[in-house]
Amino acid sequence: MRRKGLAVSPTGVRWIWQRHHLETTAKRAAALRKASSGRLSASQRATLARIDARRPGHFDTDAPGGAREHLLAAAVREFARRGFARTSIRDIARAAGLQPGSVYHHFASKDDLFVAAHSAGMREVSRMMEAAPARSGDPWERLEIAFTVHIRHLISGNDLTAWTGASLFLFESPEMQRQLRTERDRFEAVYRRLIADLPLPSGIDRSLLRLQLLGALNWTRTWYRPGKRGAGEIAAHLVKILREPLARQR
Repeated sequence: MRRKGLAVSPTGVRWIWQRHHLETTAKRAAALRKASSGRLSASQRATLARIDARRPGHFDTDAPGGAREHLLAAAVREFARRGFARTSIRDIARAAGLQPGSVYHHFASKDDLFVAAHSAGMREVSRMMEAAPARSGDPWERLEIAFTVHIRHLISGNDLTAWTGASLFLFESPEMQRQLRTERDRFEAVYRRLIADLPLPSGIDRSLLRLQLLGALNWTRTWYRPGKRGAGEIAAHLVKILREPLARQR
């Protein structure tokens, strides 16, 4: 992927593995054996031998993301499937192929897992959102680019960013809200800057507009179906229906 000019973070590698059901070393080893049909290099055979020698239930802590990212991936899948309140540490441990006690080695509680997973998703989306609009000098085009990036993350099939978008406005305990505030503020600051640059009529409440747009964008993952309009088309439509009426009011 680097040779093709695609930058992928360690977290991104872990999510790619997870989407293809390759989140554990054992699963990747089994896939390698199946794909190779017995034609393995000496290096591959040595790697598989090391994997086979490991104790049952062990996963690759030296791989990108390691044990912590493996647990976060499992937690996100369970939170998305069951909901936060109905997901237990035992559920997450089972999904990760671990004993419940192993989860507590990395995270003190389910709340800590939620905060860590949500923050990781927010950082990933915020990083992309901050970089993409810089490609244009036109404020409406910058907003459309940001919308496209945001929607693409919501509909990409990436469990982390899709779940983060869905849980963006879930109000858990006050302490969890406090811990999540930094990453959420960074994400919302992108939209604050973009909307502040728009040539809007003086009577428009920009804070209210931002919240309405975030609600509309995050709802995309609920109604979106693959094979129809892409992220860019949806973003362009949203900017059009926002821009044209506002332009008539100026």
